Amino acid sequence: MKASLEDSKRLSALCKSIYVEHYLHLWLEGGKDWYLEKSYAEQVIYNEIMHPNSDYFILSINSLPVGYLKLNYDYSEKSSALEVERIYFHQSYKGLGLGRKLMEFAFELAQKQGKESVVLKAMDSSKDAIGFYHKIGFQQIGTLILHDFELMKPEYRGMVILEYCF
Repeated sequence: MKASLEDSKRLSALCKSIYVEHYLHLWLEGGKDWYLEKSYAEQVIYNEIMHPNSDYFILSINSLPVGYLKLNYDYSEKSSALEVERIYFHQSYKGLGLGRKLMEFAFELAQKQGKESVVLKAMDSSKDAIGFYHKIGFQQIGTLILHDFELMKPEYRGMVILEYCF
């Protein structure tokens, strides 16, 4: 379901709860709170939903929100690509094929928009996620370091950039 402005509070809470399940180990003291406010505060989510270049989609099972997808329709580095900026779901739903379903949904949207590819970034320490992306056809096209994330442990600041071409 595509998120609406009325969903911003609920989506903010969902994003925070999922993030805390997966990524507390990344942060030095104070970092988690800084990142949650920077990325998932209700006003931040509201502004992102309002932005014409991006959409959030909430994944629900039996009316219970269990995950979400954030897409950017024009990837800043390559306008012919759609960017999957965020794709997350609660750990208890891992292994059910939800990641594949969300990615297939992103592929369909990209093709409807006439995009040539889908791009995403993943932490280079997320070996399972990177393995999954390779398995469904993504290729690594670059790397980057999160220099502005001073409260993140240095060993987790590396990212890979992956692309799926149609």
